Amino acid sequence: MSRPSRVEDFFFPGQDSGLAYMAPCPPPIVAGRPSRVRQIAASDLTSLNRKMHVRMEARWRWPKNPPVYETLSCVMLAEDATFGQRRVSVGNRVVLSAAAGDRVWKSVLNKMDSAQEAALNEGFAQRKAKPFHPLPVVDPPNDDVPFAVDMRNGYNFYHFLTEAMPQLAVISEVESGAPIYVHLPVLDHLKGFVPAFVQAIYPQLAHRVEITDTPTRYPKVRLVYNHRHYLYQSGDPQVAQAVAHLPEDDPWHRVGSDRLTRKFLLKSTYDTGQRLLREHALARLVPATVDAQPERIWIGRDPSREDFKQRPNSGESELLEALAGRGFDVIYMEKLSPLEQVAAINGAEMIVAPHGAAFSHMLFARPTATVIEIGTPQTQLHRWGDFLGNAHVSRCRYSTVFADVEGAEEMGVPSIMDGHRGIHFGAAAQSAVLDHIDRFGSDSQAAHESIESLAEAP
Repeated sequence: MSRPSRVEDFFFPGQDSGLAYMAPCPPPIVAGRPSRVRQIAASDLTSLNRKMHVRMEARWRWPKNPPVYETLSCVMLAEDATFGQRRVSVGNRVVLSAAAGDRVWKSVLNKMDSAQEAALNEGFAQRKAKPFHPLPVVDPPNDDVPFAVDMRNGYNFYHFLTEAMPQLAVISEVESGAPIYVHLPVLDHLKGFVPAFVQAIYPQLAHRVEITDTPTRYPKVRLVYNHRHYLYQSGDPQVAQAVAHLPEDDPWHRVGSDRLTRKFLLKSTYDTGQRLLREHALARLVPATVDAQPERIWIGRDPSREDFKQRPNSGESELLEALAGRGFDVIYMEKLSPLEQVAAINGAEMIVAPHGAAFSHMLFARPTATVIEIGTPQTQLHRWGDFLGNAHVSRCRYSTVFADVEGAEEMGVPSIMDGHRGIHFGAAAQSAVLDHIDRFGSDSQAAHESIESLAEAP
């Protein structure tokens, strides 16, 4: 399959044939309730704090957090569909759906200059402007038609929990005994958490799941289609109706395929599968187990693991000592079973951790929980917003404290091309974390909801 580069290489729902609903579906987006988001610049360098404040998106500052929407994910019937090579296609046209669509966009744009990118975006706008035709609804096929799932890889927990498991959540709603083929690029380094989570949350599906790295062309297949990219590919009037109440200058009225808009959509949405995954996982928990969990936790990385790759941090021991004095327990997700991990997150009222895949678990947090991520200027530039969808699903309070990059006090912010660097938990960062805990750790409603945003510029 060649790399897509023209508008004609992409599948446009309602304009191209080969993809159909199997029952009338809800609208492609419905209003949701957002997480309560804060961003806190906490470098020991005043000049760097100023730069980080400039980079903060004013749209994501409590108490004026913006509206978010749930984008519909549903099982659809595809004809002549191919899974493999990090993409899904129908009739040789690449289907843009959820995170797989994001990966396609990245691979396409990496090969384009600015003029080519602008031409491609204009082509998308022209296709969207064509008369709208609803996707067809067909009778469900016989149960010998399999399901297929796209998975980025077999070792990254964030992508697995946030992207692959929600597809299984949607499939679990369909009464069927058909096989489920999970496609990933290579089977090497498949981690044990993949089958463990499937078995723990979807035991009724586990025996039907087969993980493969063989590209496969299906005459007919049932796949999970997410409507986030659909929002800028289709002129569906239901989209305009869903956002009609917003101010005229709101970005929701100018949804296109350009980079900024696609990033905006990623931060402003979550999908049906993520919500279902939360509901299904919490339904597996025993209430007494949740009640027995510590209310305040620090999520660390297990140093006893053979594949332990802790980024070098400084000042962490001092911060942990202060957290212990405030009733925090240290936990290692790697030492817990899948349902124990879900229970640990759902049972906590305050969760603190360095930037990392552990924040995928925000899917399972209580709406009343306060979750504090400690990042750096490096993660602010390249990773902030990746966990917003997870936070929106649970509606927890999600705060990010941007500390310093370890060893970069004088050299500025290292390029992400050189890899993620560790965190320096300096005096400003430690003070910001502890102050946030002391302010929002109170049981009073006023402490949770009435304090002014901590993200205001100094």
